[in-house]
Amino acid sequence: MLFLRYLRIFGGEVLQGVNLSHSGTETKKDMQEIFESLGTVRSFAKGEIIYRQGDFASTFCYLKNGRVSVFMTSIDGMEKTLNTASKGELLGEGAFFDKKPRVSSARAVTNCEVVMIDEQTLTNLFTKHPKLAFELLEILSNRIRLLSAQLDSMTFLQADARIARLLLQSEKDGRVALTHEEIAAAVGVSRVTVSKTLGKFSANGDISTAYRKIVIKNRDRLEEMSEM
Repeated sequence: MLFLRYLRIFGGEVLQGVNLSHSGTETKKDMQEIFESLGTVRSFAKGEIIYRQGDFASTFCYLKNGRVSVFMTSIDGMEKTLNTASKGELLGEGAFFDKKPRVSSARAVTNCEVVMIDEQTLTNLFTKHPKLAFELLEILSNRIRLLSAQLDSMTFLQADARIARLLLQSEKDGRVALTHEEIAAAVGVSRVTVSKTLGKFSANGDISTAYRKIVIKNRDRLEEMSEM
């Protein structure tokens, strides 16, 4: 199916993950509880590879705890960070569904617990919870929307607008757990540009910053900037 071909690019292989805990409906909360109840949990130490670019996917992942960096590696060994996933996100489902080699790798940024979901497990879940299939498709469709927004941002928006939009897309309870390097990789600017822009946002009272943490203070202003 053409849709499944899209998933390889637009799914967790490339795009920023969709966090199930952010979805705001009881059904999505049920989905999160279903994945967390599965017994196939693996632990990964900080720096350990969870899956590699080029491998065929027999499983996809639900991040139960910790943070994971999703990245691509060029032929000459250069790495490009695509996303930093946090608790509650799905990873690597694109290659799982279309049966093609993975287009990215995933590495534990912190010690992590990851639920590994294979085809038989997913089939059993669909049998017990039929609505799960539709909710999963909805999540993957949302990834396509987010990718469209990211492409639009990269093409048409200035750096401060791209950074403001990323902060809004990445926040949880008013907090953003991204480093300057991760923001720079996500929006396609230098770390220096990120530092200057966040400094300006902080001076204007739009955010406050601390080690590995950004607190959103003025959401309305960031939303205005993200549309400029």
